[in-house]
Amino acid sequence: MFFIEEIKKIIEKNPHKKIAVFVDMDGVIADYRFGEGIKIRGNVKGVYLNKRPIRSTIDVFESLSKIKLINLYILSSCVFEEQANEKNEWLNTYASFFEYERRIFVVAAVNESRKDLKVAKVKNMIDNGIIDLAIMVEDTHDILFAAKDILGDKLIPFHVITVLD
Repeated sequence: MFFIEEIKKIIEKNPHKKIAVFVDMDGVIADYRFGEGIKIRGNVKGVYLNKRPIRSTIDVFESLSKIKLINLYILSSCVFEEQANEKNEWLNTYASFFEYERRIFVVAAVNESRKDLKVAKVKNMIDNGIIDLAIMVEDTHDILFAAKDILGDKLIPFHVITVLD
């Protein structure tokens, strides 16, 4: 598995650092269908509960969760708080290896704000010494570029396609 091998190399190069992997949900481990944003912005109940799990990426992250030198997090955005609750339920069903206390949801109505909030969460963890190095897995290049601009060499970005073999 290419992605797992890349993570192992990062661990080898950073033996004394606290490393965290932040995984987005929509488009990474849960299917995101064209046009679904209308239901999400309308806060339609059940949208997240009914998402198709992407088994290929879930399986990679489950394997990664067994590497003890990595802290695995969900870092996902929502428009409404209720959606975070649905995402938690979805994770309990399809990817319960993501520990509850390592599930981070940012809530904001504006997409740009959600992007900034995600980056700010990671930056805060670095600034407070919780982690030394962040790895982000996203399906949105804008978030990866924004995070890299702010976090510099304390971030290693991966687009979701890198996770697939």
